[in-house]
Amino acid sequence: MDEQRAPVQDSMGLPIRFPEPGKRHGFLGYLRNRLVTGLLVAFPLVVTIFFGRFLFGLVDRWADPISLYLFERRIPGVGAALFVIMIFVLGVLAHNVLGRRVLRIGDRIFARIPILRSIYLGTREVTRAFAGDRTKSFRRVVLVPFPYEGVWGMAFVTGEFEETTPDGPRRLISVFMPTTPNPTTGFFLVYPEASLKNTDLSVEEALRMVISGGLVSATQDRIFPRSLPGPGKAP
Repeated sequence: MDEQRAPVQDSMGLPIRFPEPGKRHGFLGYLRNRLVTGLLVAFPLVVTIFFGRFLFGLVDRWADPISLYLFERRIPGVGAALFVIMIFVLGVLAHNVLGRRVLRIGDRIFARIPILRSIYLGTREVTRAFAGDRTKSFRRVVLVPFPYEGVWGMAFVTGEFEETTPDGPRRLISVFMPTTPNPTTGFFLVYPEASLKNTDLSVEEALRMVISGGLVSATQDRIFPRSLPGPGKAP
């Protein structure tokens, strides 16, 4: 009987539970529970399909003049196919010595165009940062005091360096603290190593928590592991 009160093990994170012993949901309760569960299942699908169609249309529309010129009518998918071919050609050029020379010429041209220069250089640095060693992009998940002492924010370690002080070198940690629900924006912060708290979370787990606003959360012992002292502190 106790098993009936436990949530379904393979519920995919959905609120699927057996009814309590001796209690049965009426038709309205049954209908409400199924509608809520269906809504939770449909929401990520609808959002994904919506943005997928938006991106496909955005990529596909730029080739409409080519499609009209060659076939005298718009053919869906031509722009997306040409976009994939263009990306492949750029990848081939980047892997070729002569191709890299051509890309460097284009790089210098874009770097000199007013207004577009700042956009191009900024996005170029972001892509190169993620194109490096992905295991070092976000090294580990830590808790940082933000916005003031006693309140903790979740952040990802991006670098480590030392600062020269009158009392000797002090180790500093640079972190990226993402915002909810869009983790692509956030704050770049630098803390003394001793100010941070280590967690036992993987980068993927922490990102899920940030995106969901904490609704998808790990257990307390993984966020505040007793076995892991804070950086710079003795166990």
